[in-house]
Amino acid sequence: MRIGIDARLYTQTGVGRYLKNILRALQKLDVSDEYIVYFRKKDWDLFQPVSRHWHKKLLDISWHTITEQIVVPYVLLRDHLDVVHFPYFNVPISYPKKYLLTIHDLILDHFDTGRASTLPKPLYRIKRLGYSFATKLAVRRASAITVISNTTKAEVYDHYHVPSEKLFVTYDALDTHFQKTVDTETPVRLFPNKYILYVGNAYPHKNLERLLQALKIVRKHSLIKLVCAGSDFYFYPRLERYAKSLGLGDAVIFFGNANDHDLFNLYSFCSFLVFPSLMEGFGLPNLEALYCNILPVISDIPVFREIWGEKLPMFNPYSSTDIAGKMVEILKMSPAKYKQLVSRAKKNLPFYDWEKTAKITRSLYETMYTTQ
Repeated sequence: MRIGIDARLYTQTGVGRYLKNILRALQKLDVSDEYIVYFRKKDWDLFQPVSRHWHKKLLDISWHTITEQIVVPYVLLRDHLDVVHFPYFNVPISYPKKYLLTIHDLILDHFDTGRASTLPKPLYRIKRLGYSFATKLAVRRASAITVISNTTKAEVYDHYHVPSEKLFVTYDALDTHFQKTVDTETPVRLFPNKYILYVGNAYPHKNLERLLQALKIVRKHSLIKLVCAGSDFYFYPRLERYAKSLGLGDAVIFFGNANDHDLFNLYSFCSFLVFPSLMEGFGLPNLEALYCNILPVISDIPVFREIWGEKLPMFNPYSSTDIAGKMVEILKMSPAKYKQLVSRAKKNLPFYDWEKTAKITRSLYETMYTTQ
């Protein structure tokens, strides 16, 4: 079997983490089939095949472009692939052969994110319509679809009317390199005092304006600061301005992008992780925090209920008062109670495993290959 994997988003947050880990796991699992992995030039040196059955090829074409729609199908057909795995919605609409599509979430169907929401309204509407058309076509024509949670599976089923037998859950898991960092390094304190930690971008669905409103309430009880680890070109600068307007200019530290070493250091000395999202596909920072023995305090949303049940403290993400109340509760919690909650939630971690996800993914390649 000859399998192609589109890894042009290898260094993008979210999808990039998925690609790095699924490629590592598949290389360990499958040493007989032939794989061709396609990369942008800037990412070329970041992946090295470990087997003679694995090859990488240059496909230096941006996603969501006319060039992508014309050139990518030609390249894939030229390479005579039996199955192609697209880890994102950007499937060329003219590609005629079998492919597996991975859907991480449907956030773009509900919220304005990234550059799209800064465009002039007419141009934004055109781009939105194009995205909607391409996504519907990609979903409809996919031979199989993997999703990273049952919550996302239900959303895809409802939103796109996809037959349930076409949808398969392959959970995300801890990044294996992050685990290695935690297991082998000694953390370094980056700030003198404890702080509340948020990890991620500042897109609207992340709900960070309400988090800042909640922090203002918390600061009446404690002068603890909030550290935000993440960056984007538009929403974080806007959030900084909003923090200053609330009088929180000195109470919020905008750390910027954090690599695995930074994250380990940040998790290790925080009071807790706060994750106030209105919608998520999975929520990887919660696993990272627990692996560092730090308690996540999270939104009461369907996907977090699926992953954690009642094992983590939750709040109503639409209420800054409720968010603040839960954060104050954790700050006042005894060390023994805190440790008990962490230990209870950590029991969920082994369930989320890249080897398990790779086995399901590989079996889908096989099914697609053998099914006419």
